[in-house]
Amino acid sequence: MLWKRQIPILIVAVIGSLTLFGWFVDEPNIKSFVDDDATQWYDILASFAIFLGGFNLLKMQLQKVFRKQSGWQYSLFAIGGFILAIIAGFFYKGNPDVAWGIHVTAKGTLFKWIFTYMFAPMQATMFALLAFFVASASYRAFRIRNFEATLLLVAGIIIMLGRVPLGSFISSWFILYLLILIGGIAVNSIFKNKQYTAIFVIAGIVLVTIGGISMGWPIDQPGVFYLPYLQEWIYKYPNVAGARSIMMGIGLGIFATSIRYILGIEKSYIGE
Repeated sequence: MLWKRQIPILIVAVIGSLTLFGWFVDEPNIKSFVDDDATQWYDILASFAIFLGGFNLLKMQLQKVFRKQSGWQYSLFAIGGFILAIIAGFFYKGNPDVAWGIHVTAKGTLFKWIFTYMFAPMQATMFALLAFFVASASYRAFRIRNFEATLLLVAGIIIMLGRVPLGSFISSWFILYLLILIGGIAVNSIFKNKQYTAIFVIAGIVLVTIGGISMGWPIDQPGVFYLPYLQEWIYKYPNVAGARSIMMGIGLGIFATSIRYILGIEKSYIGE
């Protein structure tokens, strides 16, 4: 029990404390450990984890084939690809003039051929299919259910139109007219009065028309309603602010999880 429980927890607590709090200590040896040694240890452990994950994947696919589970025919391709990659990476270079290690990137080798003519096209296919999944998810997310969903829909439309050439041909005055009509819908929803709605829409159209005539109808003025400028502002400010908030949340989550490991609260790595 001592070697299976207390010793691993103690090692994790000590190494985790040095790695975590070493960023806040100005001591050369500790900083060297955090910047170099800990990173190298992580790479070594990650390499073994990749091997274990790969062999576990091979085991699962073999079990699927032997038990003739649903879709076992596709597992044959996974097993064949796994074996072919192992052979190309460790046993057969295909080009005897290329040294081991360099053969994974050098031209004329089996590994490079697999990467260029098999892996890269399949990866491109997966990303191409991902675009359709994103479009389907966007359709479900953009359905107007509440105020937040409406904001997401409007921001998504502005980003999509502003990023394509078509968006640069849409006049800011056209957007202003659309806003007047949307405002009229909002007024009608709030006051339930057709007269108020008509007055708001007519007054808005008249004001926008007078402003357009006086300014000469420039396509990119007022700039705040020009889609390329508007989408750039959304991308630089609200988007960056949201991304930073998410990264701060991730950082706090990592810190909280690290503390749980250091204090021995989280014991999943020893099977508990």
